[in-house]
Amino acid sequence: MRRRSTLLFTIFALIVSMFACTPEELTPSQLVDGEFARIQSLIPTEFSSDLLLPQAEEDFIVTYRKGGTMLSDRILEHRSFEEDVLVSLVVTIWYDDTKTSYQIDLWERANDGTVEPPDPDPDPDVLTFQGLLDYLNETIPDPIVSNVTLPTNWHDVYLTYTQTCGDIVRGRLVYSFPTTNQTCQLTYTATLDGQTNSLSIQRTISSVNALPRLPRIDIVTVNNATIDSKDEYVDATITVTTYDGIPYPEVSDDTIQIRRRGNSTFWMPKHSYKIKFDEQTRLLSHYAERDWVLLANFTDQSLIRNALAFSLSDRMRMRFSPSVTFVDVYLNGEYQGNYLLTDEIEVTGDRIDIEENVPDIDTGYLIEYDFTQYGYGLGNTGDNYFLIDGIPFVVHSPDHTDDHYRPEHLTYIADYMNDLFTILENKEDYTDMIDEASFIDWFIINEVFKNVDSGYSSIFFYKHKGGKLYMGPVWDFDLSTGNPGHLQADLRVPEGWYTNRGDKNILFYHLMQYPEFQTALKERWNEIYEPILLPTLDEVWMYADSITWSQYQNFQRWDIIGKNEEWYTAPEILALTTFNEQVWFLYDYLDVRLEWLNDAINELP
Repeated sequence: MRRRSTLLFTIFALIVSMFACTPEELTPSQLVDGEFARIQSLIPTEFSSDLLLPQAEEDFIVTYRKGGTMLSDRILEHRSFEEDVLVSLVVTIWYDDTKTSYQIDLWERANDGTVEPPDPDPDPDVLTFQGLLDYLNETIPDPIVSNVTLPTNWHDVYLTYTQTCGDIVRGRLVYSFPTTNQTCQLTYTATLDGQTNSLSIQRTISSVNALPRLPRIDIVTVNNATIDSKDEYVDATITVTTYDGIPYPEVSDDTIQIRRRGNSTFWMPKHSYKIKFDEQTRLLSHYAERDWVLLANFTDQSLIRNALAFSLSDRMRMRFSPSVTFVDVYLNGEYQGNYLLTDEIEVTGDRIDIEENVPDIDTGYLIEYDFTQYGYGLGNTGDNYFLIDGIPFVVHSPDHTDDHYRPEHLTYIADYMNDLFTILENKEDYTDMIDEASFIDWFIINEVFKNVDSGYSSIFFYKHKGGKLYMGPVWDFDLSTGNPGHLQADLRVPEGWYTNRGDKNILFYHLMQYPEFQTALKERWNEIYEPILLPTLDEVWMYADSITWSQYQNFQRWDIIGKNEEWYTAPEILALTTFNEQVWFLYDYLDVRLEWLNDAINELP
């Protein structure tokens, strides 16, 4: 989350700097920052009654959250407190495909307005049990609609809990999926100034039917036709229902075409899909495109590995990161499960923004390093590809079926990649060939997740007209972080290098032989380790808790946890019998992985 000062000088300076540019010269990030500056200037630093928060300007969408809960109708409610309370408001602003969150701190004044603001970091000598009670009442949500992380430390005061409503596992209250609302009594024990007290707070545990819902996507095929091909589309209609009040454009009975997608995942019971609109459409997004993807994540029993990796790419500011929107999908009236709605990897102004559809040889290129082409039989595939040292590279753009395509396009990009391989093999200077920063960021993300496909498939590169080769976007992380059963046991553990092994991604095997690449990797890692990489652990809970109803229904539909003994299921994953255990496994894996990588990268010369 990006924090912004509440100082008016900061706002003034930002606005002045923006007026120095015309709107056409501003980047989407600058436009979002400018909209935040406007909104921040309209929000008072304190309030003593219900506060109506500013509405977004045209072309922007803004949401407000307090304590993780979205505010309805932009109203920040004032509650009756005996003392002033510091409120942290999270403001999220969208402009096209750019989304940024900011934090604003403001005082919620006591009813009479006479109480001095409390010290946000009080002296432990003046801590009180009443202050602890107020803190817990503010921190622990009511009602409880998911698992909840309970505070275990308050200004060095250690807290323990008992409860009447479910299990507490490693400091997390486990939501119990009751059929009716239940009252939960949480009793915490703390020692303060030598005195031990046990005090209780009550919370409502929401019934399953009262849980927040993800957006619902209903797809109905013409004549209820089955979708059984990854090449031929089926005609259908699509309707989207949202429950959270975010003002997305209506999608109702829109005409689409739909087909199955995936390589090994194509044959799995829960299918992934590609959908194509007749015209560019905003599908739970802030930009319009024709093509969208619904990822089933069947092999990932946490359901969130792809979301975490895509989000990390976005927070690292890679030039394009696939979007993350969890949805529930119904096909011809039958529930299909939890899906990740995201982008097609393609060339457009909102996705991979490079030149295409021109006959020039030096134009934009999008290519994919993809060993799955051997599975189709290289002589049978319709894709445009070339080989380097036995590695198939598929050329997605220029499209060889396009009217602008010329055979010289394939020759040009194949020669470019061959030159790059030769330079790396000979330990020559590569700086004129690749954008090193994008290669490093891609490498970091795939190493953090120890992604099994980082040397096999779904490895994308793009090149601007007259420019260097960039790495990205990231893609396909369902078989990562200890999940892939077809990977040998010593490679599934969270320790050890992976992508740069000689039998994995040969490009990074060569790049890691360069001292200058190692130095740049170390500098980038240390720049982002604390502010960007470590928060990935918090995002595990954020994503897992946000899909409580959906994951429950998904695994009612697909009863596979602890039972799906397939080639892609690691024994460690098969041994886990609940969704919560799946999420804890992922959390612990990333925790150990990040620590190991931090040590290993900082030990590089």
